[in-house]
Parts: sequence; structure tokens; C-alpha cells
Amino acid sequence: MLMNRIKDTAAVDENSPIGTFSKGDKNIMNSTADTCSHEPAFARHHQEKATDNQAGRDILNRFRFESIIYRLCTVGAIIGTFTLFLVPEMRFSHSAGSLMTAAMLLGGNLLSSLRLPVPNMVPPGHRRTDWGRFRSRELRFILLATFGIFFAGINISTITLGLFLGVNLMLQTALFILWRWYNLRDSRRQNVRPPSKSEKNVIIFGAGERGKRAADIFLKYPDLNIRILGFIDFHKSGLWRYRDIPLVGQVDQLDQVINRNQVDMVVMAPEPEDYIASQDIFDLVEKMGVNICVLPFIYERKISSCCTSSVNGQAMLLYQPLRQSAVEKILKNIMDKVGAIIGLMISAPVLLVSIIAIKLDSPGPILFRQRRSGLNGRVFDMLKLRTMVSDAEGRKQTLMHLNEMTGPVFKIKDDPRVTRVGKILRRFSIDEFPQFINVLKGDMSLVGPRPPLPAEVAQYEPWQRRKLSVKPGATCLWQINGRNHIDFERWTRLDLQYIDQWSLREDARILLKTIPAVLKGNGAS
Repeated sequence: MLMNRIKDTAAVDENSPIGTFSKGDKNIMNSTADTCSHEPAFARHHQEKATDNQAGRDILNRFRFESIIYRLCTVGAIIGTFTLFLVPEMRFSHSAGSLMTAAMLLGGNLLSSLRLPVPNMVPPGHRRTDWGRFRSRELRFILLATFGIFFAGINISTITLGLFLGVNLMLQTALFILWRWYNLRDSRRQNVRPPSKSEKNVIIFGAGERGKRAADIFLKYPDLNIRILGFIDFHKSGLWRYRDIPLVGQVDQLDQVINRNQVDMVVMAPEPEDYIASQDIFDLVEKMGVNICVLPFIYERKISSCCTSSVNGQAMLLYQPLRQSAVEKILKNIMDKVGAIIGLMISAPVLLVSIIAIKLDSPGPILFRQRRSGLNGRVFDMLKLRTMVSDAEGRKQTLMHLNEMTGPVFKIKDDPRVTRVGKILRRFSIDEFPQFINVLKGDMSLVGPRPPLPAEVAQYEPWQRRKLSVKPGATCLWQINGRNHIDFERWTRLDLQYIDQWSLREDARILLKTIPAVLKGNGAS
């Protein structure tokens, strides 16, 4: 066959010079588009791939059997809790309307559970361990069960219903954790392509670095059931191939390749210099009615994460410096608000004593309001207990030569402006307690980089400015790693480390470590 002949004669890799082929070889390559439909090239996975179709069928059957077992266990948990808590108290209202309502809710639950086709391509192994899908399923069940019992006229107490839903949720969570652990084991072979009629054939437009990256994405997850037929490119010719994926033609042959093959999608991955010329290719594929996928390779990201977004319905790509899901944002906000309320309640007696001491020690206001830069440089008034004399800001310039910190930060170990009570308040960070009010207002978070002065931000280098990409906090890694004993650059790198490695668990760890650090007064001045 032609493709076998091409494979046998191709002693050239992706870096081989183009144009060193015989006339016959060039004729072969020019006719590839006409014969591609007979034997499309198979994409080779970077790991060991199944050489026998039976192996793929066995894996697919195993996946199906495991899914059936898991679903039976989840249904068994529901039936068990239903029998234990609800059956003894159930009293039905046998009206036709209530039974019809119950039937409609049950049908709605089944319909909402159907796997409808979506444009997102997610490997089955990822879907089986997705916490988001699990949360959505359990929330849907709780809502439907509650409304179904109410509209069906089943007379049970609120406590019994709560026990049923709570115990069932705990059992379902335990089952899912076990199911997830089983699927994420290193010994599990999941990236082996099982035979499927839903396999999609893909042509990649662009054989440069961006096209290769597109191929790598598909080859990484063979269980997506995507087969790469080959590349189409402006510049490449001859027997060029990448990871055993051949060049099936040049730009003027794209319509022939699509006409003579089952092509489900064309992936647009041209190099930057080909963007303008690629518009004609886009128009051609669009005119032929083939799906088009444009990968976000316009800019090379090094730090931020990329996600899809929209502006008034217009699709766009959003690059974020902090990877945070909607659920995580909500949980962090709840943790901030609850923590701030608890913090104010616990610190109230200490604040009362401190207020009296400040008034007796020196004249001036109790609270010190200072303009600080928050999220993305937004300026807000940060609250602190006053620990300096009332004209401290005016005397700052005369003390600049005593600054002990590097970078755009001003700190003196034995600052003459600090009052006697202020030294005690600073040592144990009591002066920071009013910032719980800033957290409640939403200007700050419990954990995050400390908010700098706008004048300091004006002197930041570009890489230091990234610490403003998240909401500032009352404590962070700096607070538990020596505070004023570390220089400004190390301080900033700790803040960036926090941003890059953020998690709710990390926030909880920092909060727990802040308590002993504050009590010991480590690094305070």
C-alpha cells in the first residue's frame, strides 16, 4: 500500500532537510491526499499502546464493569438509608396529583443524569475522578429528593429527612473517595485506546512548533478516541512526519484531503507569521462544514493558567495568575468572613485593654488609618491600632537613612517614633487585630501577601508587582518565616510562592502556624 511504502522509504525525521528526495518520492507525496482515505495513519502513543484490538476491548469491558459496580454501590447506599430512616415514618397521600408529581421528579432526575454531547473533550479517566461532577450529582439528588418528598405528600419529620440526606451524603462521599483512589493508582492503565465507533479523525493545520504541541495534547490521552490523520502545512513538503504522524499534503490539497476522508475536525495551529494567510484556510474549512478547533497558542504562558471566558457573549481566553475554581473562591470567602468574626470576638477583651492603654500612654487617635494597595493595586484604608506618636508620618523622611530593609520598604528595629505601649502591641501583633474589620469589608483576606504602600508599589520591579494579583492578607508565609528578619526580595519571593502554590489547605496551615509565631513575637519590631 502507498502509506506503507511511504513509511518504508522515510528515513528522515522532523529535522531532516527538505528537498533531498527523488522525483518519484515527490510524486508519492503529492498523491498522498488522493490515497489517504484508504489507509489513514495511526497516531502512536508516547507510552506502550495496545497492539491487539482484543486488549482494547478487554479494557473497555473492564471500565464498563467497574462503572456498573460503582453505580450499584451508590444505589445500594441510597436504598439502605431510605429503608433505615424514611420507611418507618412514611405516610403517603395517595392523591393522583402527588403521585404524578413524584413521577415527574423521578423522570427529571433520570433526564438530568443523561450524558448529553458536549464540545469539551475530557478523557474518561478524568471524568471518573472529577469532584465537580460528584458535587453536582449529590446537590441534584438532595434538591430532587427534598422537593419530591414534599410534593408527593410523604409525611415525615424534618429531622428524619435531614438524617436520611446527611447519612446518604456521607456514604456517597466515602464511596467516591474510594472510587477515586482506585482510578488514580499508578498501576492503572487508563490511557489505552479502546475500540470505539465514536472515534474522531483530526487534521492539524500547521506543522511547526504549535502544530506539534497540538499533536502532543491529543497523543497524551488516547482514550479521547481522537485519531490524527496528519498535518497540512504551508512550508513543509516531502516525507516529513512527527511522532509517526505524516504530512498528508500542502495547503492547496486540504479540500481534497477533507473530501476523500472522514474528517471530523481541523485543528488550527499555524505559526505567528502564518496568521494572516491562515484566514483563507479557516474560510475554506468553515465553508466545507467541518468543525474547527483553535488552540490558545498565541502567547506562550509561563506562570498564569488559561481558561475560557466571555464578554457579553463574545468568547475569549482568560489568563489568570492564580488557579482557583468558583467553589474554592466561595470557600475562601466564607473562611475569611467566619474567621474575621471569630477573630474579633476572641480579640475583643485584648482590644479593649489596648485602647485604654493607648489613650493613657500618648495623645492622638486610637486607630491608625493608612492607605495601602490591595488587589490589582486598588487603594483602601487599612486599620491598625496606633503604635507611634501622632506625627509619625511627618518624621519618616528624617529617619530614612536608618532604614534596615532592602528594596522599597521602610523598617527600623528600634524606631524612635514607637510609643511604650506600641512596642508591646507590635511585639505580639495586637496592633494588627483591627484588620479583621478590613477582612469583613472585603478589602483583605485572612491569608495573603501583606498590603504595601502605594509609594512602595511605584518602585516595584515588574516581577514584584505580581504579589498584587491576589487579595492582600493579615498573615502569609512572611509572617511565619521570620518577618522583619528577612529582606524584601526574600519576602516578595515568599509571597509569589504562596500565590503559585495556593490551596485552602495551605491557608489553613499558615493560619495555624501564625498563632505560635505571634505569641512568641518572632521577628516583630
